[in-house]
Amino acid sequence: MARHRMIITGTAVLVLLTITGSVRAQTKTTSKSTKGAAHVTSARMTGVVDWVQGNTLVAKMQPHGDYRVFDVQPGREFTIDGQARHIGDLKPGTVLTGTVTTTTTPVTVRTTSVLNGTVWWVQGNYVVLTLENGENHEYHVPAAFKFMVEGKPATVSELKRGMKVSATKIVEQPHTELASNTVITGKSPK
Repeated sequence: MARHRMIITGTAVLVLLTITGSVRAQTKTTSKSTKGAAHVTSARMTGVVDWVQGNTLVAKMQPHGDYRVFDVQPGREFTIDGQARHIGDLKPGTVLTGTVTTTTTPVTVRTTSVLNGTVWWVQGNYVVLTLENGENHEYHVPAAFKFMVEGKPATVSELKRGMKVSATKIVEQPHTELASNTVITGKSPK
């Protein structure tokens, strides 16, 4: 028997759905919502092209003089002296300046799962449900939580072996999405 625990915390909420006569299939949906303002940062790097071969570029970084190796994506464009260029067009001595703008956005990912099953075992706040796929899953639920049994709410203490139940589990998890944009400009050697 597979054992899973559903522990309800501040970030997980269970909401009930009404059954309309027959037990529905288990469904799962995920949505995202922005929670707060986006934070934008910008960083600049300057280097002088020392060597280019294929998609590999070696540049001497300014002002410290350390060397860095860059693996340039095929088709990547550089704006050199106002003209669009590719890595094969770069010559040693070309001064490149890269500006990386990063946007950090806080989001909440909400996953909703509709659980339908038959009570296999219940004791205290623990219930084992046999889900529609035949697997048994164990859940720990708050005493006040209401399952739907034949269209009516029931607490875990009211459940009996063999009852068909339904509930919706909603889990909200905070995440951070990162997006970056890099613009590279430069001047040809004189």
